[in-house]
Amino acid sequence: MDKEKLVELVTAEVMRQLSHQAKLVIQDNQALPKILAIFTGGTIGLEKGLTEMQYLQASAEVIVALSPAAEQVAGIAKFREKLGADIQIITAKSPYSGELLKDVELIVVPVLTQNTAAKLAYTVADTFVTTLILQALLQGKPVLAVPDAADPHNEMRLQYQTAKPAPTLVNALHGNLKKIETFGITFVSVRQLAAEAKRRIQHKDKADIPPAIIKSVIDAEAVRLAAKSGAKTLTVTKGNIITPLARDVARDCHIEFVVGAC
Repeated sequence: MDKEKLVELVTAEVMRQLSHQAKLVIQDNQALPKILAIFTGGTIGLEKGLTEMQYLQASAEVIVALSPAAEQVAGIAKFREKLGADIQIITAKSPYSGELLKDVELIVVPVLTQNTAAKLAYTVADTFVTTLILQALLQGKPVLAVPDAADPHNEMRLQYQTAKPAPTLVNALHGNLKKIETFGITFVSVRQLAAEAKRRIQHKDKADIPPAIIKSVIDAEAVRLAAKSGAKTLTVTKGNIITPLARDVARDCHIEFVVGAC
């Protein structure tokens, strides 16, 4: 097993344990805000999207909705492995989940496919996931989506192109994305999904989860971004988890971790 894969597995387990501890602390006096994560059948960004959901589990109850294609491509077992055996998962075979949207504060779509984007652009609610997303928008719920799998210019997609597609087709696919933005869907980078979701969560009362329970993970990508910006230091707070790979990258990039105020 290579080093990065080992770090990924360790980080996943740490986030799962932190999520479990947070739930134990607040279960008697405060309900965690609910986030509905809708997965379509794309694979571009899937792994990182799952990691972002792990980060969210420390401060929110994440409920997963899987399209039939997502079930086939990834499988329910993969989601339970990454997000915990007790994660609530709904599928097209589950009882109608419209009532669930009433209690959900935010909808996230970690992998938005071209097919789903096209259906949403023309308000076609003939699938499980498009119905959920359109109903959420009609209820005024905020929706965050990662458009990488629907973007014809995505780097991973371009790797498999043997010739340039027709410009009219590319324009049509971009047009679908622009159109659904006007419906109220906000596009975010997959690496910013958890951070933006946390920013949008509105707690129903003033009680906070103890800071000792909610901890942030500083990963290698955060260090690389700091290095690209020219930073020589990276401020972390007491209790932050710095992955071993992040420390290695920081050393190679000559970046020093500085402990700041909580």
